[in-house]
Amino acid sequence: MEQIISRCGNICSECPWSMFMRKKIGRENWEEYSEKVKKYTGYKPIKYEWEGCIGCFTLNEELPKHPFYNFLRKCRTRKCGIHNEVDNCAYCARFPCMNTVTSNNFTKEKISEKLGIKIDDPTYEKFIKMFDSMTNLRTIRKTLFQDQIKNPKPISKKSEIVKLKEGFKNKEYNKVYEKLLEIANSNLGIKGIDTLSGLENHKLRKQFLWRFIWIFGLYGKIEDNSLIIDSSTLYENRKPISLPNNEDQWKIYLDILAEFGIIAELEIKTDKLYTPGGYMRAQMPKTKKPAYVINIKLDSNFYNYPFLRLLNELLTELKTQTGKRAFSNFKKLNFNPLII
Repeated sequence: MEQIISRCGNICSECPWSMFMRKKIGRENWEEYSEKVKKYTGYKPIKYEWEGCIGCFTLNEELPKHPFYNFLRKCRTRKCGIHNEVDNCAYCARFPCMNTVTSNNFTKEKISEKLGIKIDDPTYEKFIKMFDSMTNLRTIRKTLFQDQIKNPKPISKKSEIVKLKEGFKNKEYNKVYEKLLEIANSNLGIKGIDTLSGLENHKLRKQFLWRFIWIFGLYGKIEDNSLIIDSSTLYENRKPISLPNNEDQWKIYLDILAEFGIIAELEIKTDKLYTPGGYMRAQMPKTKKPAYVINIKLDSNFYNYPFLRLLNELLTELKTQTGKRAFSNFKKLNFNPLII
């Protein structure tokens, strides 16, 4: 069949999660095939009985209601491609950009190094190439003429921050507010925030970061100017966001906080951190002990200012005063309900 390339450069027509491979690999061979996919990618395809993904070129109104397809509805690369009227990232003048979900983690060299074996061409073609999206896009880019490459349509970020009135009951809270405002007004480490994919990436980071600050601010164990929050507590209070799947994803958010003087370090508590599906555990296997903790301290720019304690007091008071609306108020930095 004709090769089908997704918006982000994956090869849909060879993807183990697609409807195409359900037709190509028979039921009797599926288990052996899926085990090999897991060996080389770290992820095991969904059972054969599932009909398979129908691809990111399918219109939203034509996507099945199955929860699986939520990832397509939310995919920032898919949204950006539709907005800019390009088939995939290779056709964009900003390619390669850091806001695509395109990956360079599945090259033949990286998988060989990860597994400690030399991956031959047939194995790469059958089990890895479909996910080597950056390489696939670069290959397409080489075939394009200049007039086929398009500049992305610009888009602007709208602020949701509620203007703070004068009169905090505790004036020390102003310093906490100013630090939170500084974080809220930043690009959160994202370049190209004037594009739809950049804006979607910023929105995703902001959603997680505010929930993370909310959780450690409310439930973290404070000692002097440091704080500890464990994975079990994070998991219990994570909704409506998901926690990072791996250490690299955590590093993105911890690096952002470090830019604002909030130094957070991930401490792993188990050698079985990941589930068979490749996700970070909240708790150690067969126990209720946390699989990791995050240690948070402040850099010298705070000059012994009790930011973490005051953050806890501020969020606790906001939760007391506004109840179920507390987090909604927090992510808009709406502390006006606390002003007399």
